Amino acid sequence: MSIQILVYLIVSLIFACIAGIILSAVITHARVTVERIDKETDFFMTIDFLRMDFWFHSISIGHVYNNGSLFTFKEKIDGREKLVSYLVEKVGDLYQLKRIANDGVNILYKSTEPIFFSEPIQGVWAVQIEGFQFEMVNATPSELSDRLYGGKVRTPDFLLPKLIEVRDR
Repeated sequence: MSIQILVYLIVSLIFACIAGIILSAVITHARVTVERIDKETDFFMTIDFLRMDFWFHSISIGHVYNNGSLFTFKEKIDGREKLVSYLVEKVGDLYQLKRIANDGVNILYKSTEPIFFSEPIQGVWAVQIEGFQFEMVNATPSELSDRLYGGKVRTPDFLLPKLIEVRDR
């Protein structure tokens, strides 16, 4: 009788260990998946925020400076023109995208991959982030809505993103 109980105990212990290993693998996979989804959500929210900020607030075209680490445009707040800057800084191993404006400094995105602004062709500005390049028509909203949409106010989408190979500069 005691041998039979010992065998049941050993078999039960084996099944409990297998269940623990499976549960550990599921929890690890779930954590990795949630972190990846969180990072991708932050990435797309940053891109959309940049697009919306430029189109709803700019009163000038955008300008790229400092080898692509600075993008600026003017906005009108309380009847006064103010400068909005998007600055890329390398802090340790991370690249930080900061928005600097009259309301302060906000860190929008952190990445281990380089982030750059560029003007690939005249009339277009682009941001390179996480291995993608998002291009945007470089015009004021009123100027663009007159040309493209017959005077209707509409926020244009980014031009199609291109997958690029981001290299260290």
